[in-house]
Amino acid sequence: QYGGKEVLEQAIPAVLEGHLAVQEVLFDVKEAEVLVQEKASSKLLCRHPYPTISCVGRCTWSSRIFAFCVASSPESPDGSTFDCLVFASSSEQECEEIVGRIAAGFKHTEWFV
Repeated sequence: QYGGKEVLEQAIPAVLEGHLAVQEVLFDVKEAEVLVQEKASSKLLCRHPYPTISCVGRCTWSSRIFAFCVASSPESPDGSTFDCLVFASSSEQECEEIVGRIAAGFKHTEWFV
């Protein structure tokens, strides 16, 4: 129920151990949101405006894995719960760039909210 960057250290392995189906996706970091599309069909899998993203970070034991947490129920009276989305990039450099662009997006959305 906490979406700070501190949870990523436990959340990333928990997601990976869930053995969910791996999908190739297109990851698009826009000015006000992050879009994830299925690579083969370009079908939109998820869209997350920056205000719903609580943290982003790289995996400590693999330089190509990164994740971000999103509020899954921001309107809940008990407070938000969070989902952790985990991705593997094609290179360490690409991973750094994506994480940096998402982090910069937090600042950009101050102007939109």
